[in-house]
Amino acid sequence: MIATPTFPDLSALVVDESLYIRRIVRDMLMRVGIKRLLEAPDGAEALGVLAESKPDLVVLDWDLAILSGEEFIRLARTPATSPAPTVPIILMLAQPRRNVVDRAINLGVNEIIAKPFSPKTLWSRLDEVINRPRPFSQVKSLLRPQPRLAAAAVKGML
Repeated sequence: MIATPTFPDLSALVVDESLYIRRIVRDMLMRVGIKRLLEAPDGAEALGVLAESKPDLVVLDWDLAILSGEEFIRLARTPATSPAPTVPIILMLAQPRRNVVDRAINLGVNEIIAKPFSPKTLWSRLDEVINRPRPFSQVKSLLRPQPRLAAAAVKGML
C-alpha cells in the first residue's frame, strides 16, 4: 500500500462557489499536511487573496461567478497584472469538455481534475506541481507551464 504523501509548509487557496466543495477539498489538503488554507467563493475574491497572501498553490473551479475561473487564470498568468504569475494552478472541472480543457491548458493551468475526484487524484496532481514542477515560458502575454514532453526534453539536454 502506498503511503499518503505529505506536503508540509505549504499554503493553498481553494476557490469554488460551493462551500461544501471547498470544505471537501480543504479536508483532502489537510490530510496531506497542508495547514495554511485560504478560501474564496469567486474569482474576484480569489485574486485579492492571491495578491495579499501569495499562496503556494491554487485549486480552482472553472465555473465561478463575478470573475470566472477562465478570467482568473488569464489575470493570474499575466505578469503585468499578477502578483504570482507562476503559482501552480490545479483546475477542477465539473464537465471536462475538450474545448474547455484546451482553453485551460492554453491559459496556463498546471493540472486538471474532473469532479468528482478522490483524495488520491488530488494528491497525485499535488505531487506533480510540487515535486515535479515544469518550467514556464511566455506565450504572448501569458506565462504557461511547458508541456510535459517539451519539459522532459529540455531536462534531458541539461
